[in-house]
This record gives sequence, structure tokens and C-alpha cells, in this order.
Amino acid sequence: MPNTVHMMVGQKPAAKKVKKKVAAKPKAQASKKKAVKPAAPVLSYRNRTPQDDAFIVGLTRQQLGTIHEQAFGAPFPEEQFLRYIQSGAPTVVVEQNGKPIGYYSYLIGPDAKMHVSAMVIDPKHQSKGIGKTVMAHLEEEAIRQGVRTVEVFVQENNAQSLAFTRSLGFREVFRIEPNTIGFHKQLATN
Repeated sequence: MPNTVHMMVGQKPAAKKVKKKVAAKPKAQASKKKAVKPAAPVLSYRNRTPQDDAFIVGLTRQQLGTIHEQAFGAPFPEEQFLRYIQSGAPTVVVEQNGKPIGYYSYLIGPDAKMHVSAMVIDPKHQSKGIGKTVMAHLEEEAIRQGVRTVEVFVQENNAQSLAFTRSLGFREVFRIEPNTIGFHKQLATN
């Protein structure tokens, strides 16, 4: 064990070991380690199928049900939401290692604006960069479809989603009573 004094019975005490100075790593090397970012999660995206409906509705209820009830004073409208995703609105399932971990759904208006109706990630996969990766993918898809503005609505009592939305560069542009905040993000188009 470095930096300790060993004594053995019947012998003179061992001389204290002298601490050797170890040359510090050059700062350039140390900063290289800090600059390394974890790899982005490997995700796959596929269109929703009817077999995904229970997963999508359950995840949405789990993640947004209480927020909806607090914001609007009514339970999460599962049947209405199910009709929406079954209506043909583009809904994409996000998978990691072949297993669904979230989804997003959107509508594109004639004004080249994409309204993201929902983007929900399973809580076991949150805070790992997955939401940002999904939104970057969604923005790339939006640009390919000629979208110039992405719009999201967030309930003012959903602090986590408000912080996430702002971290992506969305800016508040309007409010809808009683508790909805509308955000826009302009996309760079070529």
C-alpha cells in the first residue's frame, strides 16, 4: 500500500517511505478527456401500427395524465386521444434495441408549420439525451417535408417539458387559456 508505514515485531521500525511526486498530466491531455461526449443513443423510428396503440395510450396517460387533469380539471381523454392517433395523423414509434421507448405525433398545416401534438419518452429512458435526439430527427424530417416552423404546446404546470422545450431553442409566442403555452422554433432551410 503506498504512503503507509509497515512495522514488523522484533525488527526496527521501517523507514518512512518518501512520497514520490508524480508529474501531473499536461493540461491538454486532461482537457481532452473532458471534451469527450457520450455517444448519441442509437434509435430507430417506424410508423405506428394498431398494435402500438395500447403502448402509446398507456405511456401518454402515465406521463401526461396528471398534468392534463391539473391543467384542465378533467381526466386524460383516452378515447379521444386514441381516435386521434387512429385518424391517420403521422405517429412515429421510437425504438431502442427493437423495443418501443416512446413516440411522437404531428400535423403539418398549409402554412409550412408542423404542430407536434405529442412527443413522449418512457421515463426509464429520459435524461439520457434521447428526447433531444428524437427532436433533432423530427426537425430533420420536418425540413425534408418543407416545414419552416415547428410548434409545440406545453401546459404551464409541466415544468420538465417547459425546460426541455426551451433547451431546444423554442420560444414562447402565445398563450391559450387556461394553461397552455405555445412555442415556435424556426427551422433553417436551404
